[in-house]
Amino acid sequence: MRDTNTDDRIASTRSRRDVLKTAPLGALAAGFAGCLGGTDGGTATGGGGGSGGTTARWAGTQNPDTTCWNFDESLPEGPEGCGLVYPVFELKRRLDERDDAPNMALVGSKELCSEQSCMSKLDSRVIQLGSSSVANSAKIWPENEIWSIPYTFPVHQRASIGYSFVHPTTWEEYWVPFAKKYNVVPVGFDPPGYRAHLIGTGSDPGTPVTSPADFENRKIRTTQSEVISTAFDELGMNPITISFADTLQGMKSGVVDGLEIITPYAVAAQITSITAQVTLTQWAPGLDPIWCRVDFLKSLSDAERSAFAEVTASLAEQSIQRTDRMYERFQGLSPDAPVEGSNFYTEGPDGDPVQVNWLSEDDLDAWRAPVNPVDNRDLYSDAIGRVHDEFTDGFFDRLHDLARESGVPDKSENFTLDAWWDDYLDQM
Repeated sequence: MRDTNTDDRIASTRSRRDVLKTAPLGALAAGFAGCLGGTDGGTATGGGGGSGGTTARWAGTQNPDTTCWNFDESLPEGPEGCGLVYPVFELKRRLDERDDAPNMALVGSKELCSEQSCMSKLDSRVIQLGSSSVANSAKIWPENEIWSIPYTFPVHQRASIGYSFVHPTTWEEYWVPFAKKYNVVPVGFDPPGYRAHLIGTGSDPGTPVTSPADFENRKIRTTQSEVISTAFDELGMNPITISFADTLQGMKSGVVDGLEIITPYAVAAQITSITAQVTLTQWAPGLDPIWCRVDFLKSLSDAERSAFAEVTASLAEQSIQRTDRMYERFQGLSPDAPVEGSNFYTEGPDGDPVQVNWLSEDDLDAWRAPVNPVDNRDLYSDAIGRVHDEFTDGFFDRLHDLARESGVPDKSENFTLDAWWDDYLDQM
């Protein structure tokens, strides 16, 4: 077990979430379509820690106006502008506090990248750190399609996602060969949860949408993931790939019926303000890593590398530990949803709650049966075969089993991090 700090042992952690003012809808959409909303193009802001040494440039779609690390569970207190719990700004803060850590610069260019293109900037060395969901990253790193195969992870067990993502077997059989091929490795992520299906106010049927039949022929915005589009087709939905800004307008007008998304991003981008219903299909992991170039990690001095590993390991462990309470209490996505005072309670149309459809086991079976990889492996043969051929034969089957083994904690708060990137850097 790694000796990492947990929430209760970090004296420097702020007692309340760092929330800035809520920006207008258009500004938020622009921020999510670019890199850091509200900043001037072409600049790097906030240089790094006290070492005066190596500097890493980061870019991603997270907007500092709507992103926080700490969050208050004192309900029915409202979200006060914070929709997304994400560690990148906290990472910079903790690095700044240390004399032995590398510097971190947040790139403030709206033109630098979008949710689909940030990883190309990482490949071309424009940045050393970048954020993108595993689903969107598959456009450039196609092996990552394996993470979006529906129902690879069991429902009602968010801890299984983070547990499997950083398990020693996953590091050895997936991330080490991934790093060898692409010179990139994950060094952090948001609290891992499930992607969900949202229906806009312009397409609300007025009755709960709970089954695949209720979504049949609906135009649903999704990522550029091939396996998600395949599953959409199998379930009778019409996958649409458009920008956040176009999605916002389309959901209002009914041109786009809804979208499939990591739910905290729907709150942070104020998509919930035009969302009538959210259906918790729990079908694919909602996971948005911070990716880092391996050659950057190897270029660090021993002291810088040790400090960077310690800080990122602590944040990764805390992200997984926070998963259940972030989704169930702060987001309000629980069997009693929407929880009074939570994001999905206060951030819906006209400030009213979004209708949250918590699915019964029969409802979930209707979603699982046509697309689960155990009975429908042929749907994902390309994605699975690619990983087995390029990385490690049989990895997908072991990943599926890892998510269901006895070591998965019953609650995310009980997770401990046993392996991290620095344990395998010499093999990359």
